[in-house]
Amino acid sequence: MSDPLTKTVKDGVMTVTLNRPDDHNRMDRKMMMAIHDAMEDADADRSVRVIVLTGAGEYFCAGGRVDGYPKGTLQQRSDYAQAFCSMQDRMGRAAAPIVAAVTGHCTAGGMSLLSFCDLAVASDEAQFGYPEATHGLFPALALGVLIPILPTKRAFDMLYTGARISAADALQLHLVNKVVPKSQVMAAVDAYVKAIKGLNQTAVGLGRKAYYAMVPMAPASRLQYAQTFLTTMLAAEDTGEVTRTN
Repeated sequence: MSDPLTKTVKDGVMTVTLNRPDDHNRMDRKMMMAIHDAMEDADADRSVRVIVLTGAGEYFCAGGRVDGYPKGTLQQRSDYAQAFCSMQDRMGRAAAPIVAAVTGHCTAGGMSLLSFCDLAVASDEAQFGYPEATHGLFPALALGVLIPILPTKRAFDMLYTGARISAADALQLHLVNKVVPKSQVMAAVDAYVKAIKGLNQTAVGLGRKAYYAMVPMAPASRLQYAQTFLTTMLAAEDTGEVTRTN
């Protein structure tokens, strides 16, 4: 099997490409660990201002490939779930914004991977969905992600029927930010990249981490955390790491 992903850094952008088109870029434990490590590498490289995540071939990502399934051991399944959660956590803690370039279909666990990205540009040919129930399963790990991003009725419609939705529908549901012809996806991504690269790197990194840290909090806890964030950002401004743009 090919390397799970390729990674390049150029002009402040780390491009991470899921590289198993023969398996529709399904994520096994090795691939999820590789994505986790790519986030580590991005944080370690101060030149990286933006991370672009995409997939080679017909699919952005067709979901998961549980190691050993259907005869895998309980330990293999547990390790797979842990790798998924670790990948999600590490993507949330990355200092650089993550932009998804969805040039192909995005289904099952690929929907979760998409939700871990801050911004997403999709091809108008891409389709999205949760097909697990039609294969005798249910998207267990995805539930923890889709609940806050999809209306209940629409979520169960997709979960029970396994039907795919169009990129236009995904845009209406706020699963992606823009839908463009496939040939224009990277140009639209580059527009986001250019805008982000013009911002203060330290302020954006602190703000991104603060946002994801606050997501599961109650409102009162968010306000308390926001005070800490503000103090940290102002301290960085005092040292010259953060500069005002207005």
